[in-house]
Amino acid sequence: MKRFFVCVLCTILVLCFSAGSVLTQNRTSNSIQGFIFDANRLPVSDVYVELLNDTYSTLKRIKTDGSGRFYFGGLSEGNFKVKVLPYGTNYLEEVQDAEIINFNAGNSYTTDIVYLDFYLKLDKRKVNIDSSGTVGAVFVQDIPSQAKALYSKGVSQFERPADVDLGFESLKKALEIFPEYYDALNRISFEYVRRDKFYESLPHLVKAVRVNQRSFSCYFMLGTVAYNLKQYKEAMEAFRVTTVLSPQSASAQVKYGMVLRISGDYINAEKVLLKAVSLSNDFPSAEAHWQLALMYEKLGRFSEAASNLEKYIKIQPDAENKKQIKTLINSMKTKADTKKPFQST
Repeated sequence: MKRFFVCVLCTILVLCFSAGSVLTQNRTSNSIQGFIFDANRLPVSDVYVELLNDTYSTLKRIKTDGSGRFYFGGLSEGNFKVKVLPYGTNYLEEVQDAEIINFNAGNSYTTDIVYLDFYLKLDKRKVNIDSSGTVGAVFVQDIPSQAKALYSKGVSQFERPADVDLGFESLKKALEIFPEYYDALNRISFEYVRRDKFYESLPHLVKAVRVNQRSFSCYFMLGTVAYNLKQYKEAMEAFRVTTVLSPQSASAQVKYGMVLRISGDYINAEKVLLKAVSLSNDFPSAEAHWQLALMYEKLGRFSEAASNLEKYIKIQPDAENKKQIKTLINSMKTKADTKKPFQST
C-alpha cells in the first residue's frame, strides 16, 4: 500500500522533525527528551511529565507515550527542570536538571538535544497498589534464577552507554535460558525500538504479545515498528488493540487514528482522533489536532483543517514551523471561503 501524504502539510511535518541543517540555524530547535522506567526497568506509559524553568514555574506538561517516551521541543537556551508526576501509582516524583547550550557557529547556532532517562523509585508509604507501581493485573512467571540474573545484569548495562552491546548480549542469553521470559522480551524490544532497529525488534515483539496478550507497551511498540516498516494493516491492528487494553490512553487513540487516516478510513479516523482530543482536554494533544488537520485538508474541509492548525499552534506556541503553519492556515481559510455558495446582497 502506498504511503498517504498531503504534499504541503507533509513538507511542514518534515520541518518539524528533521534533524538537518535547517534546525541548526534556529536557536529554538533544542529539545529535551527521554524515557520513564519503573522499578523493574520497564517503560511507563501515560504518566505526566512537566517541563519547568529554573524558578520551578511550569512551562509544559505532557504524558509519556506507549513506549514511555517524553519529548519537549522548540526550546530556547537556558536551564530547565524535568519533573515526573506518576499519579495513580506508588512511585515517587522525580526531578532532573537540564541545561541547553547553543554555540555561535558563524552564521548559525548549534542545536542542543538533552537526553534524560528516569528510573522511578517505589514510595513504600503507599499500600494497596501492586509492586509494579500501577493498579491492575500483574503478569507473573516462574523465572529461572540464572535468567533473572542475566536480565538484571542487562538492564544495568543499558544504563551505561558504553555497555549497551553487553546489555543486548545479556538479555539474549536470558532468553536462551527462558525463551518466553516476558520482561526480557519487552525490554530487548524496547531497546531496539528506541534505536530505530525495527527489524531486530520484530521477532521479540511478536513473541512477547503471544506470551502476554495484554501487554499495552508491546502492542504499542509493535504498532510503531509496523508503521515505520510501512506495514499499515499490521500497524492498524496493533494500535487498535492498545485502545482496547487502555481505552483512556490519548496517545494510543492518536496513533490508531493516524494509521486509519493514512489507510484512507476517514470516517473511523475522525471518530478515533476526536476521542483522543476529548481524552486530552486537561492537557491537549497537539498531535491529535495535527492529524485531524491532515485529514480535513485531504477531504476538502478547509475550515476545519484551519481550525485544527490554529489549535495546534495554541498548544505548541513555540513550534519551529509556526510561520509556515500560519501561512497554511490563511491558505485553508481562503479555500474555505471560495467553497462557500455565492450570496447576492
